Amino acid sequence: MTAYSRGAELFRAATSDLSAAQLDLPVPSCPGWTISDVVTHVADNHAAVLAAHGVDSDVADLLAAYEDNLLKQPRAILEAVELTVHAWDVARARGMVAELDDVVLDFLLAFAVDAGEQLYVDGAFELMLIGPESGRQAQVLALYGRDAR
Repeated sequence: MTAYSRGAELFRAATSDLSAAQLDLPVPSCPGWTISDVVTHVADNHAAVLAAHGVDSDVADLLAAYEDNLLKQPRAILEAVELTVHAWDVARARGMVAELDDVVLDFLLAFAVDAGEQLYVDGAFELMLIGPESGRQAQVLALYGRDAR
């Protein structure tokens, strides 16, 4: 399974069976955003990347269209990170268990280490400092500005 496929699976699980009322829930890890904002953000990003590559983005499942057409393009890793982190955001906002397995945590950690300071340049992510007693998931998510404690 690719990192993108894992991210897409997590995002689908976090967003399945969303009610209209839940779309208005705030997402604490994305201040000022609701679940609707996060879902729209992910959909808009995917539609834009698909359109830029000449893929019809007017489909019911943008994640499947992306997987079918663009897994080999360089942005796929970034999209995998976005799906994974936003899946965690939405799951937490919905009060769901948002545990990430070691494979996912390894992927997020490797991406953050590889990106280094670039991860924080455009303001999409903000490093949080937490102690080692917080646990591995909390430490990895802190690299993405998420408080998993």
